[in-house]
Amino acid sequence: MTNGRGRAFLFLAVVAGLTYAFWPADRRAAQKMQRPPLLQLAPVQSVGSGRLSSIRVNLTPSPVTSLPIQIDGAYRIQPVGNPRVLAEAAKLAATSVTVTKTGFQIGRNHYPVTRLEIHPQQSPAIWINGHQYRGTVRIYRRPGSKLMAVNVLPLEEYVASVVDSEMPAAFPPEARKAQAIVARTYAIYQMGQASRDALFEVYADTRSQKYLGFQYRGAGDRLLAGESASSRKIVDETRGMVCTYAGRLFCTYYSAVCGGHTLQGTELFSDAVPAVAAVPCDFCREAKYYRWDVSLTAAEMEKKVNPAVKGRTGSWGRLVALDNIPPAAPGRLLEFDAKYQQGHGTIRGDRLRTALSSHGVRSPHFRIEHQGKYSLHGRGHGHGVGLCQWGARGQAKIGRGVQQILQYYYPGSEIVIVGNSVARN
Repeated sequence: MTNGRGRAFLFLAVVAGLTYAFWPADRRAAQKMQRPPLLQLAPVQSVGSGRLSSIRVNLTPSPVTSLPIQIDGAYRIQPVGNPRVLAEAAKLAATSVTVTKTGFQIGRNHYPVTRLEIHPQQSPAIWINGHQYRGTVRIYRRPGSKLMAVNVLPLEEYVASVVDSEMPAAFPPEARKAQAIVARTYAIYQMGQASRDALFEVYADTRSQKYLGFQYRGAGDRLLAGESASSRKIVDETRGMVCTYAGRLFCTYYSAVCGGHTLQGTELFSDAVPAVAAVPCDFCREAKYYRWDVSLTAAEMEKKVNPAVKGRTGSWGRLVALDNIPPAAPGRLLEFDAKYQQGHGTIRGDRLRTALSSHGVRSPHFRIEHQGKYSLHGRGHGHGVGLCQWGARGQAKIGRGVQQILQYYYPGSEIVIVGNSVARN
């Protein structure tokens, strides 16, 4: 007969056994993975010299003739890089900025300069095109009586907005930390690449990274957050952390969904380092665009494809087929063979994606079937290089930390904490 102490021991053993048995196998596997090395402090000289305190974001990728503006609170206007004050006011009601023969017109006031900077007394205060931004805003004259707006703000405040602009708040914290680190690394890398006379370092859209500002007005004039307490907390917890490879910052390309395998970075980007490697990734399988299908008529396909086919001439006649060329290896960019009545030519997957984007083609990775109409069976959303955002979510859900996630998508990279310097060309 078992005594009281023995029954208690037996009970604990049964509970432990049941806990292990029902603990998800993938989580047990994640726990068994070897933890990566601890964070390292980067020597300042490893990332060069140059201030890292603020970043300049182009808010108008295409120069415009008129720019909606509003300022909530006191502000002053100065020429860029000049302490002379052109104007001061308690606030600016909704109006617009336009270019004149000798300067700018803002509301009823004229400013005879070619570049000016608006300094609010408190930040955030300046609204541009329905978005409210932290920091200051610079306005530059551009050719053709047009203007360009550039937001200047502290780097970490910029990263806080990019985290929420690029990744849903519902994603696990470790995935959002990975997003913060790659966004910061990407931004600092671009700051280092910009020439000294450049007016900005990054765009506010997917040409660089999505940046919505502090808040913005959505459909029906609904006020939406461009950053949040959650994204600011993520930034605080990763402050100064960046990815390096061989002791140097690199361009941390990333995309929404890779669809099963990331793309070797050099397939699309000439500055991609070996760490931007092709890796298998099925962690994004819960994403909406993990798989997708698109159909086009033969006429629609021919109209879109013709301008993009390498070497095509009008003498080739009508398009009769468009076939996949088997890739040399996983992670290589797909190519397609466009067959015409009198000739044929090739087209890269990324160019075909751009040509067909208005039809819902979301990545350069797809298989084509042609039976009267063209059926495209694709995977992923975005170019597929580097960090897979939905893959980061999947890895975080099985218990992987930010270091494991980043070192999975950027093999051989390290996470370091930088000071306030960056290399500049």
